[in-house]
Amino acid sequence: MPTYKHKVANWGGAYDVAVDADLDNMHMSVEKLPEVVSRVKELPRIEFGDINSNVRVKELPRIEIDANTTSTVNLAIKEIPDVRAHLPAHYNLGISIFGVEIVNFSLCGESQIITEKYQPRRVESCR
Repeated sequence: MPTYKHKVANWGGAYDVAVDADLDNMHMSVEKLPEVVSRVKELPRIEFGDINSNVRVKELPRIEIDANTTSTVNLAIKEIPDVRAHLPAHYNLGISIFGVEIVNFSLCGESQIITEKYQPRRVESCR
């Protein structure tokens, strides 16, 4: 039999107190837990009054930059990349008098900008 013992000090002396709760004969069994259902039926409505959303900048701080030094910036193109760019060309040369065309020459082909070492290709050779 489990008992609880405690010494109590009093002005007159010390006393032993024993309490028997009869926990040996207690039997408890849980076969099934009850079902717990929780639902939210309604959410509260939250209303805001007039919201003043005016934002203004009243004052900006003054920024002062003092430069007493002189700087030299050197900018140079170190290397031009090797490029062979083709530009289409179509020219019309003509003579007209009062809007009536008398003579017309048409030149068409392509121009090239070549920054690489030039080696003519098969179709580029002049004859």
